[in-house]
Amino acid sequence: MGTEFRSAEVAPGAEDELVAFFEQSGADDGSAFSERLRSLNEGGIAWRRELLRDGQGRPVALYAWSLDGRTLVVPVLRTAGHPLEETLARQLLFLLKRLGRDCGAEIVRISDPHPSEAARAAAGDDGFFEHNGELVALLVNVCGTAAEVEVVAGGLARELAVDATVLDVGMPAEVTAVLERAWWPAKVIDSELPSFMVPIKPRWSTELFNVPAMLIARSDALGISREHVYYRSSQRRGESVPARLLWYVSDGNSTGEGQRVVGSSRLDEVLIDTPDVLFSKFEHLGVYGRAEVERAADASGHAMALRFSDTEIFPKPVTLRRLTSLARGRGLTWSPGSLISLSKISSELFQAVYQEGHRTT
Repeated sequence: MGTEFRSAEVAPGAEDELVAFFEQSGADDGSAFSERLRSLNEGGIAWRRELLRDGQGRPVALYAWSLDGRTLVVPVLRTAGHPLEETLARQLLFLLKRLGRDCGAEIVRISDPHPSEAARAAAGDDGFFEHNGELVALLVNVCGTAAEVEVVAGGLARELAVDATVLDVGMPAEVTAVLERAWWPAKVIDSELPSFMVPIKPRWSTELFNVPAMLIARSDALGISREHVYYRSSQRRGESVPARLLWYVSDGNSTGEGQRVVGSSRLDEVLIDTPDVLFSKFEHLGVYGRAEVERAADASGHAMALRFSDTEIFPKPVTLRRLTSLARGRGLTWSPGSLISLSKISSELFQAVYQEGHRTT
């Protein structure tokens, strides 16, 4: 993520030294914990044991995983005492979901009998639920109608022998946003959840998303966070919360080749206030300094802060040319000129761009 945190596999024989960094309890303490770690390097299952270190080389997170059919199994999920421990725990949960999707998994199962308290506390917000003594989440990789999402989610629920959720056309935005977070990366297109396109200059997309990648390390707190903030003028353009966002890198050459949609996020809050108030509240989540926030203000002396989370960077950015083609191919009244400022787009165009960004062929 462009930070000073580094991830590497646990070297064989290094298990004992990790015991001191990660909290254990009950029968899982001391030698039992290191022996369990060691056992994951043996046998016929190809476990990946990942250790995360901070910029000083200190271990701060440890997790292990393997793919069992369509389930990503996580027998170890621990975080160590660190100023960013809660942020790291939330990011690790999102990382495991992204990893699961990339591997073709449809379920994430955390089987660690004693996951760190920070991870357990964050898991509920991400849709993990207790199931047979483990933490389980569904990965519903569908960007489609409520009926299409329900078919996949219902099948997974029946497989786990848990109650299935019934989805309806036109679900309220608040309900849809909660569901899309719990069943990430699900997107329910025929709901009331609105979508917006947000232009952003490469300078700021680099610092917020590491796109294009930075040559120097980003701030650890900013880079590892799942939440960020973006400032603009206070003039409203239909913004509402919650919502989906598409990020359009707005600068490029005269042919538009450098202009592209690079990812999507969930919009969690819109706040209009003076630059001082906004900067004081969101400084840790944004890349603007106080002077840039002041310049974003309009004649009213107010600016707008968009707080958003869970940004997905597209494996395949959607170019301006392709974006225009997707819109016109659907008979939508949309033009590149609308990308000068934040603009509301149809759910149909969001779906087309999102699916294009994840297209593999």
